[in-house]
Amino acid sequence: MAISAKSSLKETIADSQASVKQAAERLGKTFSFVPDSKLKWSPSKSARDSLSIMAHCCLANQMFVKVFRGDPMPAMPTLKEIHELSRKFEATIRSRAQAVRLLKATTKEVIAALGTMTPKRFATSPNSPMGPMPMSFWVKVPSMHMSNHASQIDYLQTIWGDIVDHA
Repeated sequence: MAISAKSSLKETIADSQASVKQAAERLGKTFSFVPDSKLKWSPSKSARDSLSIMAHCCLANQMFVKVFRGDPMPAMPTLKEIHELSRKFEATIRSRAQAVRLLKATTKEVIAALGTMTPKRFATSPNSPMGPMPMSFWVKVPSMHMSNHASQIDYLQTIWGDIVDHA
């Protein structure tokens, strides 16, 4: 997606910022209905539990901030290495309060970093494990990522028997 005018870039960024805020609110609200006894519950050893899903989203938000600010990125890890790094970070988040604080903080950071977007940076294609991806793709990823993971928590809730619509 090419941005032809500065106002269009501002609109694109404002839309992305609003989407990030909305997705984080949905993720936080969905997570708020997870009983304390189920925070670390998962249907299998390889599946993430709700607390790990929150931590994973926060770690990803930190990476998105670097992409949006144009920070130098380390050598691109493989998908396996990303999974290992994520699992290691997830293990450091041990409470609901810690996860909620981190979600709020990293969401603010993503919104602020989006606000630093310049036309020159928007025209770049940062690298990813799948290869270079245009910034027009990246500015949509944080909201999609958090929304998708909120749906995972919704699904975990149905598995343990919570079929109430918490919308």
